[in-house]
Amino acid sequence: MNRMKSAFLLLALMAFGIGNATAQYLTTHAKVVMPGQQKGIYYALPRTVLQLDFVIEETELREGPFSEYVHLVGADDYIVEDAMEYRIVDVVMSTYAEPDPNATFFVEMNAKKGENTDFHLTSKGILQGFGIAPAPESEPAKAPLTSHFSPLTPQDRSFKYQYGIKGKSREQMAMAAADMITKIREEKIKLLTGFQETAFILDTYRQMYADLDQMENEYLSLFIGKRIVNTVVKTVYVTPSKDVTSQSIAKFSTEDGFSAGVTGSGDVITLQALSLKTTSSINEPSPSAVETISHENKLFYRIPETANVKVIMGSEVLLEQRETIAQYGVFMLAPLGKTKLALDPNTGQIIGMEMKTK
Repeated sequence: MNRMKSAFLLLALMAFGIGNATAQYLTTHAKVVMPGQQKGIYYALPRTVLQLDFVIEETELREGPFSEYVHLVGADDYIVEDAMEYRIVDVVMSTYAEPDPNATFFVEMNAKKGENTDFHLTSKGILQGFGIAPAPESEPAKAPLTSHFSPLTPQDRSFKYQYGIKGKSREQMAMAAADMITKIREEKIKLLTGFQETAFILDTYRQMYADLDQMENEYLSLFIGKRIVNTVVKTVYVTPSKDVTSQSIAKFSTEDGFSAGVTGSGDVITLQALSLKTTSSINEPSPSAVETISHENKLFYRIPETANVKVIMGSEVLLEQRETIAQYGVFMLAPLGKTKLALDPNTGQIIGMEMKTK
């Protein structure tokens, strides 16, 4: 009985060895490959990275030099001290593909003389074709979000100190500024009612009124203060995971602004990427079959999954949209040999196939 078992085991090993020897291609997960002992190439399937651009409005509040005399101009809303205010005005999400370290494979090649071995990879090592040369794609250039600054002028920086007049108290200067505001408002009324009895063309009226309005605002700022607004873009990169569908990615405070990661003050910003189970009906290979077994004349590709992605701050949903997430999908095996394949380098999905019938 033991001799029969030994003979059967020997035959099985011989059959396995013959199979490996005659296989033109042998695909194995990269982590179980012994380096330097095979003839072949590594290729990767892509994973999806989310790029989140947070558009932040930063407002610098500058107290007016005559804020304590604001009653002279009848204003209720004014800046009482220098400070900063922050506000999220938009969140823009985009995606790009990078090699997935959990979906990197080695293809051992045992091509016979005269046989062509035709693999096509991207510059990142992502497989995009076997036997079929990918068509050159001209991806539309994404216009990067940029920050818009309204830097403080020298006048802004010396805002509190440039209106001093030697020999006059602050109260006297404030009263003089308030009188000027009254005179400007009177001139605006005269302009609107035609008090000058001078005929001007419409554009001239508009320009004169705009000049008076600007002058009034400049004097008012001595009492109510100034607001200098900048728009900045803060970018966070997130790689969704099947195992962790919710990640804390940043914090935001109206007083302290935006900070990536979990440090800093303010409300936590969370990214949720929930699978919509669009591939749930597909019976995929087991993890052990993917990671430990060598597959003859076959190539791994991936059918991607669709996810509902939300960016949440506290109880407020800042952004919600559906995205294709490659790593949420399922691994599948495609036959090689007489088959030519084209793969999407962003998802790992087969998008074209040619098959010889003879």
